Formats: sequence, C-alpha cells, structure tokens
Amino acid sequence: MRFGCRTPKESLHNFEMLRQVVRITWQRCVERMNIQKQSLHNVQSQPLEREFEEIQIPVPWGHISGKCWGSLNAKPVLCLHGYQDNAGTWDTLAPLLPHDISLLAVDLPGHGLSSHIPTGNAYHLLDFVLAIQRIVNHYGWKKISLMGHSFGSISGFVYSALYPEQVEHFIALDTIKRFNTDPARKLKNHGEILDKFLHLDSLDPKSSPSYIYEDAVEHLHKSMEKCTTKGGCEILSRRGTIKMTDGSYSFSRDARLKASVDLSYTWQYVLQFAANVKCKVLHIQALQGLTLEKPEEMDEFLDVLKKSAALYESHTVEGRHYVHLDFPERVAPIISDFLKQK
Repeated sequence: MRFGCRTPKESLHNFEMLRQVVRITWQRCVERMNIQKQSLHNVQSQPLEREFEEIQIPVPWGHISGKCWGSLNAKPVLCLHGYQDNAGTWDTLAPLLPHDISLLAVDLPGHGLSSHIPTGNAYHLLDFVLAIQRIVNHYGWKKISLMGHSFGSISGFVYSALYPEQVEHFIALDTIKRFNTDPARKLKNHGEILDKFLHLDSLDPKSSPSYIYEDAVEHLHKSMEKCTTKGGCEILSRRGTIKMTDGSYSFSRDARLKASVDLSYTWQYVLQFAANVKCKVLHIQALQGLTLEKPEEMDEFLDVLKKSAALYESHTVEGRHYVHLDFPERVAPIISDFLKQK
C-alpha cells in the first residue's frame, strides 16, 4: 500500500515508530556529547606543567617537609592538608592557580614526608597550629595567607583566630571549623581512645604493614571511597607511602594519628574563635561534602564570622569532600579571584 493510501491506524503506528526512532537517536546524541564532555574534562583535569621545589624546615624533633610552587621570597600561600593526608592533596590544583601566586604545601607533623613526633607524645590540634607558627617564624613572614582542606581548614581557622593580625586571607575548603560533639558521648568513649593511643605508641614503627603499591592505593581508597576517587587516592599515595628495602610500600603517616586524643572545645569557645578572625575569608563547600554540622549551629557560627572578618565569601560547588583534588577546575577560578583582591 502506498504512503498516501494508509489507514489511520497504520499511520498512527508508523508515527509512533518514527517517534521512537527520533527518541533513540536523540539519546545516542546525548550520550555521545556526554562522552565528549567527559573527555574534555579529563584533559582539563590533567596537571599542567608547573615546577615545584621540595623543601625541609628544621624543627626540634626533625623536619617539616613540603613542596613549593613559585618563590618562597614572594610570601606564598601556606597550604594545609587534611588529617592523615599530605601535601600531595594540592598537586592537581596548584598548576591551575595563577603562576604569579606562590604556594607552599607542607606535610604537617606525622604526615607525608615530615618527621613523626617522639615516642610517648600524642598529636593535638594546637601542635599543628604551632607548626604553622614555626613555619612563619622560620621564613620571617610578617603576614600570611592560609588555604586549608578539612582538618587543615580547622587548623587554619584556629591560627587565624589566635594570630588575627598576621593573616591576610584564609581559604577553607569544605570544612571551616572543628566539629561539635556531644560532651557526654565524647567522654564515654575517650578512655578507649587513650588506650588505643597507648597501644599504637608501643608498636615498633618498622612493624607497619606493607603492600605492593597498587594494593596500598586500593587499601587507601576503601577507607575513602565516599570522599574521593581512586585517582585521588593514588595521588595521595605518592607522598603518603615509603618504599621498603624489599620493594613493598608502607604508609608514611604516623600510626598514632589513628587515635585523636583531643577533647572538644565548648560552643562558646568556637564562637569566640570566630569573633577573633579579622582576615578575608573564602569558604568553598562541596555539595556532596561533609555534613556533620547542625544547620542552626552553622548559621550562628557564620553570623559571628561574617561580622568579624574583613570579608566573608562563600561558594558551593558540585563534588565530594576532595573536590579540590578530583575536580580542581571547579574551585581554581574562585580561589584565583579571591587571592587577587587587595
């Protein structure tokens, strides 16, 4: 039967078939475009060429290691990584920031390539704040800008409150302040944490488990898969593992970091810290990042911070807790514009 002679029922059937063909074709076009966009993203996410220099800063128990992009004479932005991470967390972001901005990313004590503190000692938040001041004193900086991720943000926030006249810019990625915990719950389990620390402190560091490198990356990813990609874990493992004499790899971070012996600050203490911050503040939150704060408490905290800071700027970006590592192009323009402000 010719096209013009079809019955209404046949015409309706052919129309539905045509709609289905168009729908399938469109879906394939969208899939192709998504693949092209993902390919473009993968190209953009590759670290661009930017030379860096490995540094060591002497401290009483050894040294603090780090890597510097740019000149140390240019008063670099001091970059602080998260708990049990290392300076490698900035490897994908640093090349995307303006090259006239110097960056000094350090391994905090007990992390990465930095020395562990002596046996018999525990790590406290203020020890990391002291490490920042040791670095500032070492280079003789009068003013400083800080960029932190997670625990590095918390350390930078406390430093900004304790040394308000020294800090010009404070950039907080995802986390900005110490998490609040219920005092009753904290005290209930704290004895167990102290016992865990004593056990870890008694271990021979040479007895740490070792892996082939790929297994070390996989082991790290299993503990972090909700926060970052396997690629991100591989980058962190480059600086977060050391090669043993038998060719295997062991994690370089101090095992005692697994037992955080710190007690929490009271809520009024946290608010007073916020009231002490005088610098310009940039807070970048990941849409799928950490959400451990009560909204009403976070609102109260930010109200205080906005009144005290010279400037408070906030952005939300798509991504998880390590968005700066996995998708640095999402945060680099925001950070660049913020640091250019006078």
